[in-house]
Amino acid sequence: MTALSGKKGVVNKLQSLLQGQVLSDETTLTRFSHDYSIYEIRPLAVVQPYDVEDLQKVIRFAAGEGFHITPRGGGSGTAGGALGKEIVVALPHDGFWQQVKSFNSQDTHASITARAGMLHNALQDTLKKEGYHLPADVSSAGISQIGGNVATKASGPHALKYGSIDRFVEHIEFVTPQGELVNTSEPGSIPTRILKQLDTLSQRILSDTSIRGVLEARRLMKTSSGYNLFSFLDKNQGTAGKMLAQLFAGSNGTLGYITQVELLAEPYENSRATMLLYFADLAEAARAVNAIRNLGVAAIEIISRETALLMGKKEYRNNVLEGENHTLLVEFDGHDMYTQIEAVKQILRQEGFTMAREPVVATDEADIARLWKLRKQILPFLNNLGPNLKALAVVNDVGVDPRHLADFIIELQNIFTKHAVETAIYGHAGSGNLHLRPIFDISQGGLQGRIKRLADDVYGAVFRYNGTVAGEHGTGRLKAPYLQQEWGDKIYNTMKEVKRIFDPDGLFNPGVLLSGGSITDNLRHELRNSF
Repeated sequence: MTALSGKKGVVNKLQSLLQGQVLSDETTLTRFSHDYSIYEIRPLAVVQPYDVEDLQKVIRFAAGEGFHITPRGGGSGTAGGALGKEIVVALPHDGFWQQVKSFNSQDTHASITARAGMLHNALQDTLKKEGYHLPADVSSAGISQIGGNVATKASGPHALKYGSIDRFVEHIEFVTPQGELVNTSEPGSIPTRILKQLDTLSQRILSDTSIRGVLEARRLMKTSSGYNLFSFLDKNQGTAGKMLAQLFAGSNGTLGYITQVELLAEPYENSRATMLLYFADLAEAARAVNAIRNLGVAAIEIISRETALLMGKKEYRNNVLEGENHTLLVEFDGHDMYTQIEAVKQILRQEGFTMAREPVVATDEADIARLWKLRKQILPFLNNLGPNLKALAVVNDVGVDPRHLADFIIELQNIFTKHAVETAIYGHAGSGNLHLRPIFDISQGGLQGRIKRLADDVYGAVFRYNGTVAGEHGTGRLKAPYLQQEWGDKIYNTMKEVKRIFDPDGLFNPGVLLSGGSITDNLRHELRNSF
């Protein structure tokens, strides 16, 4: 550890080096002790660098003094990836880090280069003024930063049609643990040591039939679990810089600090329609997902009856989500959306699906916006159930092949019954990605044990279907204990090698992606009662 004497000495030294802020007051440290996860870790100090040069100074200081650095975006993560006990570096919400550096468009394609601290919604607003958008539209768009979106390999409901954010990442700029500034669009800026080691690793991956076989089999799965090794499969289709940028998608701030992102954008489609499908049985709804997901629809969201009831019937006086049925929210876009709507109805009739009521179709822009607002309000509602009732982010981002979704949901329901825990089930069903929010009474004893036993059972079911513990929220502290079980020893060790190539001394975000800890380590204080 550092030879500097205490927190005050660290703060004073950092502040003397930087133009930005170094914060260590109680209010700030308490705020940055939490994100949207079940964890709580109090940092030594929070640094808000003024610009890239400031950030480089922070990183060099930390490396020289033996401190760890935790990169933090908007703090909207549910997997505990933005918490650390030493120096947390958070990009300010104004000034340098909110800049758009360039925008270019040609025919049906465009690209935008933005600083990593830019809020997702601000980037989307900039694009929409030009007639474009980023299809990877995360639910936390109001508070999340674009650098954090890349670092967690975020996606959102429209990943079914458009894919996760890595599909749109062209290049990134980042600072290495040694303080070097690298831009993947500029080959000369990439350290030779990184290029050589990645090339050696790439050759080994491509020549190892067992590793390559697993990656090829899972490359179409929506997953943000572990390092994005799929980038090695595409090595011959792009430059080393492009592969490097892709590798950072889902890296959870463990390889370097992202400072800038170049993203592709697509024309914004004004023609949209939304269909609501109602089912008495949740597994039947999941079977319908598999029947209609390949029709070219933009999104399929599932909302269980229990989820709607937990949110409160007063929110649904218009009878949209009645709380009596399970609901699929299906969105269509483009010139052929009416053909798709009829195709969905025809498939449901021909294949004999049991519907609880007739489908409802919305084509008015205001009605569609209202439906999506309701969908995005699920989590805020679940976070306000009562003083002792908590919808904890314990198993909240799992995914399986959509062909197995119905059987997987039946198994989940049996697990939740076994544990006697009411659970909200919702999420991006078209991609096989479910958000599960079990409701715990935290006043009851043995909470840590209940959390771990439930997580073990749910993730056990995930692995029986060869699924993923992280669909779109990154690995974080929540999923790290299960990463080796998901990928197997050989790929897990390959991920360790990726970490060593970029960060051999473990400067960035220890314990966040490759960790042998427990899911119940570092729980929030209100959750720390006995096993």
